[in-house]
Amino acid sequence: MATASRSVTVLGLVLALVLTSSACSGRTGLPQGGPTTAEDVLARALAREMPKSVQGLARLDTYVKGEARKADLLIAARRPDAVQMQVLSPTLDLLAVMNTDGKRFTSFERGGAECYVGDACAHNLARIIPIALPPEQFVAALLGRPPLLDTTPQTLHWDDERKLYRIDQGPQDGLWQQVYVQPGTFRFVGTVLHQGATRVASIQYDGEVGINGPPRTLRFKDTRQELDVSVTLREVEVGTTIADDVFAVTCPEGMRTVDLPCGPVAPRGESNPP
Repeated sequence: MATASRSVTVLGLVLALVLTSSACSGRTGLPQGGPTTAEDVLARALAREMPKSVQGLARLDTYVKGEARKADLLIAARRPDAVQMQVLSPTLDLLAVMNTDGKRFTSFERGGAECYVGDACAHNLARIIPIALPPEQFVAALLGRPPLLDTTPQTLHWDDERKLYRIDQGPQDGLWQQVYVQPGTFRFVGTVLHQGATRVASIQYDGEVGINGPPRTLRFKDTRQELDVSVTLREVEVGTTIADDVFAVTCPEGMRTVDLPCGPVAPRGESNPP
């Protein structure tokens, strides 16, 4: 009887350990041996070396309220906040230019009568590429680092379907964000911005250009504007030096200069102001 009693006791302890382990795994599901806090995951993701630049040929795909627009791009982006995008025709002729050195913005269309200039703000940059970010965040997003809210609380979760870390940050009855990070490499995979229960905008990354290079594709969605934009890097150089004069763009001779104020973002990312 004593032996049977000890067997029941041992079996009970084993079951208790199994149930406790299962409960913990179901509650967090985090990979064993990895970070266990949102702060640690974000710190590792932010500690990854980010390329200093990218330049070359890219593809722009834009869908606004069901209307599709596609174009080839010649892109040059340099940390922290310099970026130039030339919109090209199917024969690679120049159609339009958007340029900023981080302080000033310049944009014009080939054959146009006006050249637009102003401060380098999200509103002005979005006239060509309808992604409403200030230049330093726009460049970082292209190179693989999405904009992050500086807010609390922060909680860490495991997305078992995607096999990714998910950090929820911010009060879920206000403006809050979900950030997805790949385990092991701690590469940012994407982010979703919410206003309460409403999904507002998102950035998703797919693929990568070389080891520790930028994402191959950046996909930006804005549900408020029914906007879906993808920038796909094709033939590019990563980490090379881009001289200052590349971003020293002036208005072509003969064009009338129009000063653009920074205000609400143009809803369709159009190159010409209303």
